[in-house]
Amino acid sequence: MQERIDLGPGRAIRHDGDPGRCAVLLPGQFYPTRAPALWFAREAAMSRGWGALEVLGEPGEHDDPLGWERECTDRALEANRGARQLIIGKSLATLLAGEIAERGLPAVWLTPLLNETDVIDGLSKTRHPTLLAGGDADPTWLVDRVPDNPAIEVLELPAVDHAVQVPGDVRASVDALARLVDGITRFVEDL
Repeated sequence: MQERIDLGPGRAIRHDGDPGRCAVLLPGQFYPTRAPALWFAREAAMSRGWGALEVLGEPGEHDDPLGWERECTDRALEANRGARQLIIGKSLATLLAGEIAERGLPAVWLTPLLNETDVIDGLSKTRHPTLLAGGDADPTWLVDRVPDNPAIEVLELPAVDHAVQVPGDVRASVDALARLVDGITRFVEDL
């Protein structure tokens, strides 16, 4: 069952699961939660009993994309107050890594912007399990910049770009998505 929620600046859908555990899905700038990597990340968490709250829309359609993402994130977390929460966010959402670390939440960051100092600083602060997943064909995936932090796990997908696909090779893209789902499923099981 699904329930639509008004977050103020945006909308969300709550998916059934354990009401005591909720994965909050955050879109990338032009990568909505209905796109494959986030869709199946949600499915991976839900397959392990978690509920999910998926923020709908694309931040890039707003005048202040990061401000919109931040406000939707704050309201989504408030909507799940009292539940154990896990953040699953793509690209632009990783600019909130420091704020998520300060809240003490575990996170799965898809295609983190490792070329951004704010993301690196935020990741260095985390003390809760954090999975970084990206591909070596993504120019923002600078894996050598990942902070030396025991809370961080890295899943590197060969030949995968920022859209979480292998350009020009549908089958390889599906295989990479399967590896991503396996990694997220294992990560969620260990929480």
